[in-house]
Amino acid sequence: MTVAEWAATPSASAWGPLSIRDGEKGEVMADYLTQRVWVWDREAPSASRWHLLVRPEIDGTKLKFGLSNAKPKASLRRLAEMQGARHFVEQSFREAKSACGMAEYQVRRGQAWHHHMALVMIATMFLAKERMARRETAELLSCRDLVEIMRHRLPTKIVTDEDLAASIIDWHRRRHQAMASAYRKQAVMLSASD
Repeated sequence: MTVAEWAATPSASAWGPLSIRDGEKGEVMADYLTQRVWVWDREAPSASRWHLLVRPEIDGTKLKFGLSNAKPKASLRRLAEMQGARHFVEQSFREAKSACGMAEYQVRRGQAWHHHMALVMIATMFLAKERMARRETAELLSCRDLVEIMRHRLPTKIVTDEDLAASIIDWHRRRHQAMASAYRKQAVMLSASD
């Protein structure tokens, strides 16, 4: 039986409206339905018992559902709070991408990717702490706002058009050096394989 079929049955009609968190425009309310279910992936030796948590999309067009391995006596409220925590995780990723360049990497090796992600995490943590420190006086302060403040307030080496041109020329020189180095390494590898 699919989740949608089960949610439409009369025995599953005990939808519970809950306030799951405070939002920018007031409380976020949602209807929830929960049931303990047996799940088997046909590979494990036996089925496992999970919590099934179902809620309709805000526009009511389709159902969202998830499984939880929380304790058997977990309340509907607790399950809904855990499911609602996804919002904050997704928000953190959006901010890390837009304000800290999480998706703006150009790497050739895994170690460079790990270094980039570590720096993004540190920058995101810094921005989150700054927002928390100022939430009493600047409630709507965002990570993007803080980046703009720092861009405006921190000193920059680029002041004149000549500084900008010199910076671009230096960047191009370093890119050419990196390309030449990569081609040299490639040539050595190819000649070694012959």
